[in-house]
Amino acid sequence: MAAADAAAAGPAARRRPDDPRGDLRAARAAGQALLAANPDLVLHHMHDANQDRLMIAGMTYFRVKWRRLPEAYRRFLEESLPAGATLVVSECGLRRPVTRVGPRYVFQHGALGGATPREYESGGPRVAAYLARYGAGRDRWDYPPADGDAPEAEWGFEPELLGDLEELAARNGWRLARLRHAEPEDLSPVVAELYRDWYRRRGLPADRLLVECFLLLEPWWALRSGSVPYWMVFNAEQSHARAMAYLDGADPFDEIRLMLFSHGVESVGLAGIGDWRRLLARARKVGVFTGVDTRAYPRDFAALIRGHRELARIRTTYPMPLPLEWEAAAEFLAGRQEIGWSGG
Repeated sequence: MAAADAAAAGPAARRRPDDPRGDLRAARAAGQALLAANPDLVLHHMHDANQDRLMIAGMTYFRVKWRRLPEAYRRFLEESLPAGATLVVSECGLRRPVTRVGPRYVFQHGALGGATPREYESGGPRVAAYLARYGAGRDRWDYPPADGDAPEAEWGFEPELLGDLEELAARNGWRLARLRHAEPEDLSPVVAELYRDWYRRRGLPADRLLVECFLLLEPWWALRSGSVPYWMVFNAEQSHARAMAYLDGADPFDEIRLMLFSHGVESVGLAGIGDWRRLLARARKVGVFTGVDTRAYPRDFAALIRGHRELARIRTTYPMPLPLEWEAAAEFLAGRQEIGWSGG
């Protein structure tokens, strides 16, 4: 699968996280220098005063996307893929309000998760309550006015990259498959049902669900334990609602294990432990938090390592399978309504 973007974070002088304009002023020269040295990059300077409160008190988020395929990555693909292979491009269409700083430089208002784009720009009761809770001395954030939108910094696909990928595939005799989806979590039920179908064809029960969250991913243990992986973008109400909707439409699971990423903040739109308990109650036999200290959440930073240890204690395990045949995966993806699929 061709990478659409990469993320980087640069150090910054410590300042108030509730001052988006100040963050742009402080980091603008560094962003311009980065782009001057890298003409094939697009810079998305992201300031999420809601979910990234702890981090942006001491750093600035620069998220970058390639608009041309780097030579090193071209070589990697050509050395790795044989003629007749399929190059899959994951094209997330999510866009976000931005302030344009330069031809390849945008400043993004907030991030995908609990608060809405309107709340980042204009405030509201939830934002006012959040800022009061943290003694910010204001009732809304002062973002520079948005003058357009752009692919979302973390998830949105940079469409200019597609031309290089098409040219590379044609030159090497590869098929190019386009996997188009409006939001990153649109893929979650698709991938979960793909795994479930695969497990059943291998004669496995397919009655275990592993709900993963943000960077808490365990692909090896999902396979080893015969767990169906369902991924959530974050720990917010939107992700909780989507996971519940998946359970509403899926065959019931006997076991549900849930990992939760802790970002240390009682942020706008955070789903509470009670919400997650209701999700776990959907299991017919066993519904458990995995690696989560419910008393410390969302300041449960040890969850970053605790979840792996707890998954390793699952008693019933299965041999690691051979890779899923590409033809079977492509046929399954082509039949799903949640995504656009072509060329595979």
